[in-house]
Amino acid sequence: MTFNPETDLQIERLIRAAPDTVWRCWEEPELFRQWFVPKPVEVTEVDNDLRAGGRAFNVMKLPDGTLMENDGCFLLADKARRLVFTDGMLPGFRPAPDCFMVADVTLTPQDGGTLYHAHVMHRTAEQRESHEKMGFLDGWGTTLGQLDALAQTL
Repeated sequence: MTFNPETDLQIERLIRAAPDTVWRCWEEPELFRQWFVPKPVEVTEVDNDLRAGGRAFNVMKLPDGTLMENDGCFLLADKARRLVFTDGMLPGFRPAPDCFMVADVTLTPQDGGTLYHAHVMHRTAEQRESHEKMGFLDGWGTTLGQLDALAQTL
C-alpha cells in the first residue's frame, strides 16, 4: 500500500499480545466493545463478520446520548494478519451512498507482540483533514492503548 500524505492518515502501535489475540478483539463482540472507542464513548452494538464481503457494523453512544451508526463492509480478512474495511460498501459488496474512508489494518508479529499498523485512506484531502481534525491520532491512539491493555489480559 502506498501512503499518500494528501489523502491518507496512519498510526502504528506495538500491542503486547500475539496477533491471534488482537484478532479476537476484533472478532468477539464483547471484546470489541471494550476497546474500539475512546472512553467515555461506548459501543452499544457490534456486528463484525470478519470475512471478505462481511458486515462491519457498530453503534457508538456519545456521552450526551447521541448514537452514531457505522455500517460498512470488510473487503479483506486474512486471519490474524490483515483487515481491510470501508464504509463505502455495505455487506456483500453492495455500494453505500457515501464513502468516508477505507482502512487497511495489518498485524505483524514483533518482539513477542503485534505491530498494529492502520493506514486510513480518504477520497479527498478535505476528508482526510476533517478526519484529522476530529482527533484521528488522539482517538485511534487512545483506542490502541485500550486494545493493548485488554489484549494483555487474554
